[in-house]
Amino acid sequence: MQIPIANGQYRCKLLREPSDTSEQAESRACGPTSKQFGALSIAECDPRLSCVAGPAMVQPAAMNDPVGHHLFIGFRGTDLDTDSRRLLNTVQPGGIVLFARNVDSAAQLRRLTAVLRTEIASRPLIAIDQEHGRVNRLRPIVGELPTIAGLKTGGIERVAEFGRQVGQSLRACGVEINFAPVVDLELFPPGTDNALQERCWGRTADEVIAWTGAFLAGMQETGVAGCLKHFPGLGGSHQDSHEHLPTITRSREQLLAEDLRPYTALQAPLVMVGHGHYPAIDGDRPRPASVSRAIITGLLRAQVGFEGLVLTDDMEMGAIFQYAPLPEVVVEAFAAGADVLLACHLPETILAIHEALVKAVESGQVRLEPSRARLARVRQWLGR
Repeated sequence: MQIPIANGQYRCKLLREPSDTSEQAESRACGPTSKQFGALSIAECDPRLSCVAGPAMVQPAAMNDPVGHHLFIGFRGTDLDTDSRRLLNTVQPGGIVLFARNVDSAAQLRRLTAVLRTEIASRPLIAIDQEHGRVNRLRPIVGELPTIAGLKTGGIERVAEFGRQVGQSLRACGVEINFAPVVDLELFPPGTDNALQERCWGRTADEVIAWTGAFLAGMQETGVAGCLKHFPGLGGSHQDSHEHLPTITRSREQLLAEDLRPYTALQAPLVMVGHGHYPAIDGDRPRPASVSRAIITGLLRAQVGFEGLVLTDDMEMGAIFQYAPLPEVVVEAFAAGADVLLACHLPETILAIHEALVKAVESGQVRLEPSRARLARVRQWLGR
């Protein structure tokens, strides 16, 4: 199965390799690969192919889905305990985001994703951040991942093959959405407090498009949906949005000419909007992009032409807590054009976000019909 990644077309052709030899000269060798994916196969391990239907198998989600379908949430532990089941059954999320805290072994993860698919009524999609280098949720299964610098020494074909390996490992464990690749430009100086250290693929749009295009094509060949992040670009941030609301001082012209180009060239089925503030687009009020109509509807939908699913970054981050109370943030995010909110950590925060969304829908402040259709299209692409 192929997934559209550029304006409804199917693109698996590799893009031309950039000629940044200075970065290649400084590259480190790829990390260990001997553990990667060798013992797993999709036919053996994907719950969609191997689970036997029984009394616990739920029916497909109804079209009049609960508002929780527009939340992707997380939980603690390597299995579903009583509290986690209660949380999932209360919220009925459209997706589950897995972290290292949820992963112990390949067999354990296959069991967990099978339970999530078959015993939670909303049949949540299963997502993860599995990038490269230090962002490696599957470390107990695949070992260490190569860094970007190491991958680049092997050229475009090596990056495409790495994308295929990542996709195969995720599919084999029942994961179908990867919040990758990062398409932010590396604009921050060394030593800056930016969470994207060692996560950016290049300093120019051409570099980023070439390298991430290869990774994305390879991964999506396996049937795993990619997600471009962090729109409209956090590479110019001098702060970490996990802790603060960063201000990115790029001009509108700079954003259009450079930062937004990967989103135009490499539209994946999903885009994640970050929590940066962009005065050139949104004025002087320090508003995160994830709740900005000027950025989500104006830039991403109208300017870029993106018609897929728009997710916010995790709403349990310092940038959001610094901005406004959660009920306000929930309403603003959907009014801005977001389709799905991420809330990945504290059960009490997840429940508060869910309650705020229920009230906003019941009061007419939020309408979910367009978002519901986009979410349904992603499920269809994934065979769900």
